Amino acid sequence: MSAEKLAVTPLKKVMVTISAGNRPAGREILNGNTVEFIFGLGKEGLTPLERSLAGKKVGDSVTLQIDRTAIPEFFGHVLMCPQILGSKLNRFYMNLKIHGVESASPREVVRAMAQTTSCGGGCTCGCDCD
Repeated sequence: MSAEKLAVTPLKKVMVTISAGNRPAGREILNGNTVEFIFGLGKEGLTPLERSLAGKKVGDSVTLQIDRTAIPEFFGHVLMCPQILGSKLNRFYMNLKIHGVESASPREVVRAMAQTTSCGGGCTCGCDCD
């Protein structure tokens, strides 16, 4: 691979650090959780989270203001942070910093696709979607 940084595009594995709070640099709700996901696998297209990261590269940051009622749509299939869901704030800021973009292996893509079609987690159906 060349020294050029990969951009966040479909089927790339993206690693981001997320913090959230009641002000743009806040961390009262969430302080630097790192998450990893395969970009662009949603059943209904890109989530608002993915659209905010599209085309960005390692080192880029994004700060967004989000309404609590928009959380499920914003994250979609990508991730859910319990700290954000449990927040009492009606509106908060989320800070995303990209610290990794790499090509996903076919196995990782298939696994991520399977997870997006699972029953949603927390069940007893044996799908291992927790």
